[in-house]
Amino acid sequence: MATIALVSRSRRLTTIAASIVAAACFALATYGGYWWTIGEIGVGPVSTQRCFDGACESGSLAWAGGSEVWERAGVATWAAGMVATLVLVALAGALAAKRAGRLAAGVTVVATMTAVVAGAVFISQRPHVPEIETGRGVWLYSAGIVAALGAAISALRARAS
Repeated sequence: MATIALVSRSRRLTTIAASIVAAACFALATYGGYWWTIGEIGVGPVSTQRCFDGACESGSLAWAGGSEVWERAGVATWAAGMVATLVLVALAGALAAKRAGRLAAGVTVVATMTAVVAGAVFISQRPHVPEIETGRGVWLYSAGIVAALGAAISALRARAS
């Protein structure tokens, strides 16, 4: 029989909410968030999008002149964000089912730390392009990291019966 955590309802609901918020942040940052903008061009972890006169088209990261390491780090960042999204939903589901969720919380910590490393490499290896501005993807990814670690720590610290 699974171990049931002895935590208050408000703490459990707060941890579930933090898990869902973190999952949404990771998903938006990796799938739909521009990490940088250059005029009308948005740069994400795996592609760019250029919109001129209302017509938008996607392209690769190659045109930005970044290294191969940067492009691979972008793919790793995308993958790590998607995996973190999945395990955070699993954590929220375990907690919603009134389970301890310790396994899901442990996997969440590992997935989040992987996302930290991949994201740090992607940001640090960014090519220096004039007039580049930080986009919402960086902030969403960072918020996802903080919320994910908070949810995982809360689940891991719950007393087991």
